[in-house]
Amino acid sequence: MKSFPKTPFRLLIVGLLAAPVVSLTACGDKKAELPTNTKDTESAYRTDTVKSQNLAQDLRFTGKVSYDQRRVDQVYPVVSGNVLAVNAALGAHVTQGQPLATVQSADVSGYLNDYNAAKSDYALAKRTADNTEQLYKTNFASQQDLIAAREGLAKAQSALTRTQQVLKVYGASASGTAQPVYQVKAPVSGYVVARNINPNMQLRPDNSTPLFTISDLSRVWILLNVYETDVEEVKVGEKVNITALAYPDKQFSGTITNISNVVDADTRVLQARVELPNPDGLLKPDMFCTVSLHLEDAGEGLAVNPKAVIFSQDKYYVVKQDSPGKYRVVPVQVVRTTSQYSYVTGALKHGDQVVTEGSLLLFNDLTD
Repeated sequence: MKSFPKTPFRLLIVGLLAAPVVSLTACGDKKAELPTNTKDTESAYRTDTVKSQNLAQDLRFTGKVSYDQRRVDQVYPVVSGNVLAVNAALGAHVTQGQPLATVQSADVSGYLNDYNAAKSDYALAKRTADNTEQLYKTNFASQQDLIAAREGLAKAQSALTRTQQVLKVYGASASGTAQPVYQVKAPVSGYVVARNINPNMQLRPDNSTPLFTISDLSRVWILLNVYETDVEEVKVGEKVNITALAYPDKQFSGTITNISNVVDADTRVLQARVELPNPDGLLKPDMFCTVSLHLEDAGEGLAVNPKAVIFSQDKYYVVKQDSPGKYRVVPVQVVRTTSQYSYVTGALKHGDQVVTEGSLLLFNDLTD
């Protein structure tokens, strides 16, 4: 049997064993030359540009919608009696002079009696004055009698006019078929934002609770709470943006017109007032909302997309793109965060590219 040379066989075995070692060494050298993240980063991640710009700040406050106190009227009961009917529902739009409720009232009945008595007295005084004038012309009455008759007619006319005006104030008719009812009428046009009256309710004229509250909601107020730490930043005349919980996708704009000088002892907040138009009537009284105030500072700062900032182990980082496909982690300090930017300090400059979409995944790959 033919035997193989021993030396070449040993060399073959040594070569086979050494091949994986050479391959691993070559791979190790190649890995050292690549970024820590070896993915095709050009298509996996998005970047944004670092900008040097004026420091901005967004303050947020809670608030609620209120009607404009200068455009609100409260209707109080002026007579006592029983409510027969209520014609205006809560939230309904009413016009000036429109009947809101009907009240059967003994007070109105008394005013009708006064009017009827004054009307009879006037008719009697008119006949007396006419007769006295005829008698005076035929010398059967003196001039003094004529003067007295005319004075009596003037007094009767004044009393009749007064009772007519009283009936007009209380909404009763001066016709002979007038009923002892009081019509509660709308003093202005607007929306019924509060109603404290129902059929069969007994009313008293000394009631301090308004029957109806009518407001013109074409303009509304936003009453917002300002904490002591933010008082210095809030100024009259500043523009704000309002977002209501009822309309999360809509934004309203208004102006701060008043800031209270009194701090609430319990909540430790000041109340500020924002006025804004409400032509479509979307904002209703007592709706909750969020008020945003955007402020500009005098200093400059590095602004990055908030998506680029990563918080890990009590520190902030961004992933900077040094060149296409090459990234590194850069520690930063966050100075301020707004809805649009995060203002940071660190080893960055204007024009640098930082990763936004997929930054957390890339950060994990780079720091593993």
